[in-house]
Amino acid sequence: MQKTQAKDPLPGGAPSARRKKRTTMPAQGIIYNIQRMSTQDGPGLRTTIFFKGCPLHCLWCSNPESQALHPQLMFFPDLCVGCGRCMEACNSGAILRKGSICDRKFSRCTNCGSCAEICPTTAASISGKPYSVKDVMHIVEKDASFYFNSGGGVTFSGGECTLQGVFLLELLEACHREGLHTCVDTCGCTDPGLFRQVMDKADLFLFDMKHMDDAQHRQLVGVGNSAILTNLRILLATCPEKARIRIPLIPGFNDSKENIAAVADFLRPFQVRQVDVLPCHSYGRNKYEALHKAAPDVQEYRPEELRTVLARFSTHGLETEIVK
Repeated sequence: MQKTQAKDPLPGGAPSARRKKRTTMPAQGIIYNIQRMSTQDGPGLRTTIFFKGCPLHCLWCSNPESQALHPQLMFFPDLCVGCGRCMEACNSGAILRKGSICDRKFSRCTNCGSCAEICPTTAASISGKPYSVKDVMHIVEKDASFYFNSGGGVTFSGGECTLQGVFLLELLEACHREGLHTCVDTCGCTDPGLFRQVMDKADLFLFDMKHMDDAQHRQLVGVGNSAILTNLRILLATCPEKARIRIPLIPGFNDSKENIAAVADFLRPFQVRQVDVLPCHSYGRNKYEALHKAAPDVQEYRPEELRTVLARFSTHGLETEIVK
């Protein structure tokens, strides 16, 4: 009997009939950061809401605290003054004296947050906490005048915001009621049914393209690209005016002539003429240490290297804009 290849699970699937019966309960989500007055996440001045949890595990990820859906302890040794308050607060024996600091044994940590609550220097902090739609909108509405004056609005990012699909849909609806422009920054790895619902409510998408080859995509981020490309086709065919393509450029990973040619071939039938490129950087290395994880082994581009890669896009008629 012939075996069929297992498909990647699709996160954030459309709400089932059983879930729809529970709409009287307000949705909650896990948010790990809210950045006000952002200028890189869509047009104008924006408030960017960073959702926790991501179905991808990119080898170059600079926000490792975004990957897991649950709240996580982060410990920055350089900020620890060794006061010992956290040792008194911890009930799991996860804090050990190491020289002049109070180090963490992450295998014992339960992410309860007791040490973070009492830490005077934020050496210990919890990444991710529950928010209701009302909580998020209370923050968003503080800057409404700046949105309207600058042509800005609210951007939902991550992690991957569609992983918390019900919460995202309710936030989009709440913003719509207030007349706020909304943008969804997505890797596109989600159930097409949910994606169509999000597409109907959002005003703009910043859509990542990681790699065009399915096997290479799976090797680089942990899942294939079939669902991602399906959702991108839906977006470009249905409402291309909402799509802005973003390509994280990683030296030696996805910047080859072959991959860039494949990107251009995919976008050409949809008349896409410009893509945003996000050159690799190493800003997040200290976060890996704070989570007791190994940092990715990726290098930043030298200026001449980046110019060479950008020229490959222009060869195929694609203009590029660098986003930092």
